Amino acid sequence: MLQSSRLSLQAVLEAANVEISRGDAREIGTGELAIVAVLAENVTLRKALADSSESAEKKQQLLRTLFSTRTTETVLRLSELAVSQRWARTQDLVTSLEVVGVTAIAAAAQANGQLGQVEEEVFRFARLCESEHELSRALDSDASAETKRALIADLLAGKAQADTITLIEQAALYPRGLHVAVALDQYSDILAARQQRSVADVTVAKPLSEAQTQKLGAALAASYGRELVLNVQVDPAVVGGVRVQVGDEMMSSTVADRLAEVQRKLAK
Repeated sequence: MLQSSRLSLQAVLEAANVEISRGDAREIGTGELAIVAVLAENVTLRKALADSSESAEKKQQLLRTLFSTRTTETVLRLSELAVSQRWARTQDLVTSLEVVGVTAIAAAAQANGQLGQVEEEVFRFARLCESEHELSRALDSDASAETKRALIADLLAGKAQADTITLIEQAALYPRGLHVAVALDQYSDILAARQQRSVADVTVAKPLSEAQTQKLGAALAASYGRELVLNVQVDPAVVGGVRVQVGDEMMSSTVADRLAEVQRKLAK
């Protein structure tokens, strides 16, 4: 994506994460993916909704007219936000809605303690598509949705999580020009990012007591609005304080970091 589309995606995803944290994540996910399915099949509609020369209000009205009876108000609001953004390419709008959908499915799986399993199953199925060329050709073909769903059910029914099957069906039925394995690898990146958000990498100068670990865990849970698994590492080089990384967010109060900041300022 070009910079304009990346910034638009960031805005939509930030809003989506707020809604996901206080709503039905799976409902949001399946709703957004259902809109993606419609847009993937209708080039005229997706061009109209991504047209930067058209007013946001008109595009939002078109979206609401088409989907107000087919999805929830939350999904509509997020989709309206998406069509009001600027996109460098028409396809970037659809991609953003897909990212929101997969992110919400990931959050639902995470809430049920199944995110790690879903991530692994999607990854393994992508590798299976790469190694089994007949399977790949069947899923990448123009076969009907019913045929592809039946094939996926034969392979995975009773052997994979429902969220895994939802994502694999989405990739196979609405690939938007991508091979199924490539689409699933993109989904895997989103699942992995969500998985990483549940882990806090903590670096301290000396081991924490059980009481200190519990206190830190409670403080981080309050800060992030969810329980985090603490991955505590001891590194005497940090000198004092604590360094915490959750996904791409870093918090630090170590002496070493403060000294490094002073050195950077002196070097200017």
